[in-house]
Amino acid sequence: MSDAWNEGYFTDEGYTYSYSREINPVFQRYCLLLRGFAGLETTDGYHCELGFGQGVSINIHAAANPGSYVGTDFHPGQAGHAIALANSWNSDARLYDDSFEQLLARNDLPQFDSISLHGIWTWVSRDNQQLIVEFARRHLKPGGLLYVSYNCLPGWSPSAPLRNLFRLHDRFATSSSARPDQRIDAALQFSEALLAANPNYAGTAPGLNAQLQSIKGQNRQYVAHEYFNREWNCMYFTDVVDAFAPAKLDYAATAVPLDTVDPLNLSAEGMDFLEGIDHPIMREQARDYFVNQNFRRDLYVRGANRLSAAEQRQGLLNTRFILLQPAESVAASVKGPAGEAALQAEVYGPVLEALAADAYVAKTLRQLSSALPEMPFDDLLQALSVLIGMSAAAPCQSEAAERLVQARCSTLNLQLCKRSLLSDKIQVLASPVTGGGIVVSRFHQLFLISLKQGKKHPADWAQLAWAVLAEQDVVLVKNNQPLNTAEENIAELTEQAHAFAAGSLVTLRALNIA
Repeated sequence: MSDAWNEGYFTDEGYTYSYSREINPVFQRYCLLLRGFAGLETTDGYHCELGFGQGVSINIHAAANPGSYVGTDFHPGQAGHAIALANSWNSDARLYDDSFEQLLARNDLPQFDSISLHGIWTWVSRDNQQLIVEFARRHLKPGGLLYVSYNCLPGWSPSAPLRNLFRLHDRFATSSSARPDQRIDAALQFSEALLAANPNYAGTAPGLNAQLQSIKGQNRQYVAHEYFNREWNCMYFTDVVDAFAPAKLDYAATAVPLDTVDPLNLSAEGMDFLEGIDHPIMREQARDYFVNQNFRRDLYVRGANRLSAAEQRQGLLNTRFILLQPAESVAASVKGPAGEAALQAEVYGPVLEALAADAYVAKTLRQLSSALPEMPFDDLLQALSVLIGMSAAAPCQSEAAERLVQARCSTLNLQLCKRSLLSDKIQVLASPVTGGGIVVSRFHQLFLISLKQGKKHPADWAQLAWAVLAEQDVVLVKNNQPLNTAEENIAELTEQAHAFAAGSLVTLRALNIA
């Protein structure tokens, strides 16, 4: 394939059908608020995603948020999938297969409230990075935010030689006619054989083989795009800060709520050391050394508006929160760079109980605080941040915004559930409550189809699911063993359907998905 249009980007294998919550404007505004910054919130705003991949996230957000969406992905196959999905629910999102240069040349684009790019910053050339910065300079509103995620140093330093080995083999030793999966597997085998031959370098980096084994177990679509692009610009945090400065963008906040909980990330010595650094950018960069950061998810603002303590508190009190899973299924511990920490039962028990009250309906922080009068405000806020960081809870948009998008979320979700009749590629549905995507497995989507058809009993849901799976020669796996008979599969599906009815269905109804 010529580099005329792909510029060395690995286009032989499409990207994954994954969803990124960090691109959700509701989630982004919450992360800004958590760090004391104001965000733009309107019902007629414009949002842009650069490099939207298969278009799962942009379709979810275009359905679940008021306003309008524009996006591009220069891979025509991925853009085609995104556009077809958008057309299926009559979206007015404007989706293109433009390069960044072509997008920048357009004269029909609005000023955006937000611009988001997930992952691609690392994978594109320096010239394209400059085009992205120029796009933000021209098209981001004052007060607007930019989300960017990227591989970073120092955490990626040990893995960089492995990536170079993969690219070395792919460039010089792989037939151009080989399938993408064959090219990837051959490069992995070559690298494994090289390390087995005990090169001196391996002695200086004893964790290389473990990293290689981890990569071998990862999704091949992800591996292709992470390790096999020609371009790979892994940067320090301060390099990215400097890169966006010409667009008048200032670093504001992390889009990782768990990053705000210092005991999960830092030792006592680390916290003491960082406390002594006055400059926020210097402190943030130094922090990356303490946590050995390898991937950053950052929010930049064009003209940061810092809130007073009273304004921030008022904004937080007015924010609604919702559980995304049954309270009893929330993990009892959470992991961070500093290790694993148990969730204190005396704190998280009452918080989960309060969130689960009234059939899990979303509640403002003010309502939660009233329900837990003995709990200090800061403890409650930290507990919510931890639960959000664990993807067990989420911030919500206003009830007025929710009403505006309910109908189109329902339309999109119906189309996504119909797709589950044929494949398991997209396992996420749109919630008008959170403005974002909620993980819903293929089986649970099939159960929802049964509900839409008026079937009220879990046994009937299982029968529909099995009819679909059996026709495609798909069987369930239990205890690492495939279930070979129809009776075994139906029994397992029935058990899962009953569990769904008692658990996940309750939360999906609160999220206005079911």
